This record gives sequence, C-alpha cells and structure tokens, in this order.
Amino acid sequence: MSQTELVERLGDMELNDRVSVTLSDGTTFEGPASPIDYVPEESLRLEVRPEDGATERYELSAEYDGEWSKLAVRHTDASEEDAGWEEVGAVENVEIGGGEEAWNWGT
Repeated sequence: MSQTELVERLGDMELNDRVSVTLSDGTTFEGPASPIDYVPEESLRLEVRPEDGATERYELSAEYDGEWSKLAVRHTDASEEDAGWEEVGAVENVEIGGGEEAWNWGT
C-alpha cells in the first residue's frame, strides 16, 4: 500500500478511533486519535495518547508537495513541564481499528 493510502486512511479517521503504531526501532504505541487535523493534498497531523495512564503523547504528521511525505513521528511527555517534542523512529506498521474490522498498513 502506498503512502497516499496511509495518509488518506489516517485523515479519514474519526476522533477517538483506535490506532496502533510500530516504529522501526521497535517502539509501539496505541490509543485513541485526538486531535486529527487533515487537509487533503496539504497536510496531516494526528495525535495519539496512550490510555494506560501514561502521560506520553505521539504525533504523526505528513506534508503534501505533489505527493505525500513519509509520516514523521514525534513524542513528548506531558508530565515534564518544559518537555518539547522530539523526533522518533520511522513508521513500520499502522493498524486502525481492531478486531475483524482492523485496517493494517506496513512497509
């Protein structure tokens, strides 16, 4: 599946839809998508906040310039007062939803 299919599928998600992401370094995170900021053929920004009581936040983003860029992933820890966003590994796999209705993308 193409990068375009992945971005469009992420952009079409509804608030609080579940998303699970695996990065190239083995990091995994999952939780509800909120917020989602998607402008077709312009930009995507989607934030995921794990529900297990963690204070971590992850952001997936892509920009359009004739074609969609690869997803960039950033991470921050909201428990740290002055925490900024830091870039993390490349996306290896994304699963949207769960169970029989799950949609899966992988490199």
